[in-house]
Amino acid sequence: MVRIVAGIALAVVIAALGAVQLASSAAYGDLAVRFSLPHALHAADPGLLRPLIGGTRARAAAALHDGDLAGAATLLATLPDDAQSEDMRGQLAQARGDRNAAIAHYVRAGDVVRAQALIDELAATDLPRALADQRTLVAALHDDPDAAEVTGEAWWRLGQLQAAMAARDPAHRTADGRDAEASYERALALAPNEETYLLAAGYQSMANGETAASARWYARAVEVVPNSADAYGGLAWTAALAGDCARAKAYLDRTRALRAQQGSTVRDPTADPVGGPALTRCAT
Repeated sequence: MVRIVAGIALAVVIAALGAVQLASSAAYGDLAVRFSLPHALHAADPGLLRPLIGGTRARAAAALHDGDLAGAATLLATLPDDAQSEDMRGQLAQARGDRNAAIAHYVRAGDVVRAQALIDELAATDLPRALADQRTLVAALHDDPDAAEVTGEAWWRLGQLQAAMAARDPAHRTADGRDAEASYERALALAPNEETYLLAAGYQSMANGETAASARWYARAVEVVPNSADAYGGLAWTAALAGDCARAKAYLDRTRALRAQQGSTVRDPTADPVGGPALTRCAT
């Protein structure tokens, strides 16, 4: 009975919208929109709209949507290696639980959102592999003039992974630390007023023993965000490391006041393993 009712409703849709429009791949996209008529028909009978769906790419999308992974694989194998097809292959690999293959497909497709999410997940269990994949993602974005914002974030995330490697592997700490600093600078070249990147560059420069450079990054962060407690905390570290305890104390007081106003629960700057010891000596 449900199939009969759905079939009648489908006939009404065809009369109203035209068979050509409904048969297009755009119409299939409405299946994902809740409360749309195509979605309701598909929910009633997943196979009902399949004969009306357009070409190979649309049928592959339908198969992915229905969880027909074998059917999707067969259809995708006939498609060219363009961005849209690669993105769908990434979705197929992800649905199969093959994270590495999914990342590779998403990177080739330029799907930064999906690729980045999987790389971030991978970093928790396989940091070297995540780092390699992040480098590949950055390289894929490098020549795209329309992707400055996402490219900047990709460089910043690369720096985060390089900094994590530096902290984990003492044998490569210096090289990985320098690489992280360079990655943050690349991110800042694309987004010079991004506080997150400025703070990262400031901390990494400090960790690399470049106190003057660190102070410049933190000072720039204060210019961009005058009420940045983290930026003032960075200035407190760099002043303490430079032996200027009077200024370090003033910056520390400013940091604590801002954090109290903002209800921040971030640890006190004196507890930081890099800048904390010098700042503690100045503050006592």
